[in-house]
Amino acid sequence: MVPDEFVLKVYVFDKLPLGEQTPSLTTNYQGVEVDVEPLPIQMALAARKRARAEAVLGPREQHRPIVGGISVAPLNESFVGTLGCFLRRVTGGTEQIFGLSNNHVLADTNRLPIGTPIVQPGPEIAPTRPGDVFAALSSFIPIQFPAARFSPVTNRFDAAIAMVADLDLIERGQVLGIANYTPRIAAPVPGMRVIKSGRTTGVTTGTIRGTRVNGVQVNYGTRTNPRIATFNDTIQIVGDGGQPFSSPGDSGSVILEQASGRPVALLFAGDGRTTTACDLGAVCQQFQAFPV
Repeated sequence: MVPDEFVLKVYVFDKLPLGEQTPSLTTNYQGVEVDVEPLPIQMALAARKRARAEAVLGPREQHRPIVGGISVAPLNESFVGTLGCFLRRVTGGTEQIFGLSNNHVLADTNRLPIGTPIVQPGPEIAPTRPGDVFAALSSFIPIQFPAARFSPVTNRFDAAIAMVADLDLIERGQVLGIANYTPRIAAPVPGMRVIKSGRTTGVTTGTIRGTRVNGVQVNYGTRTNPRIATFNDTIQIVGDGGQPFSSPGDSGSVILEQASGRPVALLFAGDGRTTTACDLGAVCQQFQAFPV
């Protein structure tokens, strides 16, 4: 991608070579180059299987104080995701601090009730423990699924917050492995160089390839028993050097502009090549809570 040079991107589920039969509309539209790119059904990126013990767990370890970019899960559940960062809300003169992640990480895709205890770490090498509770599920944006094949519904966010019970357990303004984290929201734009810290792949870098991408299908079930939700207004990211920007377990990671360390997006899905995220500024507006 050439800096400051933009194209009109068209995402398709399957891209086939048509040779001379390729319609001219798919190569150029009113003088703007068109780039057709495959975007197959993606998987929500919580890790559903308990991880094996490793010599160095890094973001999978217990961290005290708790910071962004590390393993979290609901108490007594067998899946794990990532704590993105902390958000702050002031209501009636009272300060509230929340941990931010995905709906499918903190609420198990609409299933868990408000008040569910959230632990750090998740079930990495053993079941979760009540002594590791640091927050309680406070709110989530419901993910909608079609009631019937021809009754489509769309989503914009996969996000949830959990209110921190003991502020002494956390450290604000920190994301594991990212020295320049700056808790001030920036707008995502195509071509932006980005960085994230996640439970599975740690710190990775990449580039935003597209914003406001509609019709992205995400599987919240399994490959043999799919449960598909459709998302609009998404952000598409590819990792550097052909490497994945994210893997299962990185769900909930906050994506930052690499140069400034300012948060731009919330990671929630991927297909091994492309990572899908939602706009963090819009997520924060929904919760009326902002990075701290």
